[in-house]
Amino acid sequence: MERKKYTSMPNVVLLNSEGDILKAFKTEQGFIILDEHRETIATLNEEEIFDFTRGNLELTDSKGKIFNYMEFPNSMKPNLKMLDEFIGLNTDGLIY
Repeated sequence: MERKKYTSMPNVVLLNSEGDILKAFKTEQGFIILDEHRETIATLNEEEIFDFTRGNLELTDSKGKIFNYMEFPNSMKPNLKMLDEFIGLNTDGLIY
C-alpha cells in the first residue's frame, strides 16, 4: 500500500520532532506504522501497538534505526489517553 491510500484513515503521530518520525494508521489489517521516510515498517495488532507504546516492543525503521518508544521524551509523543483511545482501549475509570 502506498502512503496516499492511508491518508483518509484514522491516524496519529507516534513520535514528532520538527516533523513526523513515526505515524500510525488504523486500517482493517491492523495499525500500519510509517517512518519519517514514508516507508511502512510494521503492521501491528492492538496488543502489539500497545506493547510498542509501553516500551515492550521495539520497531526498526527503513534505515535500520531501532525505536524503543519509552526512550523518547513525552514532548515528542501524543497525549497517552488520546493514544489509548486511538488504539481502541477502554479508558473509562483510568487516571492519566
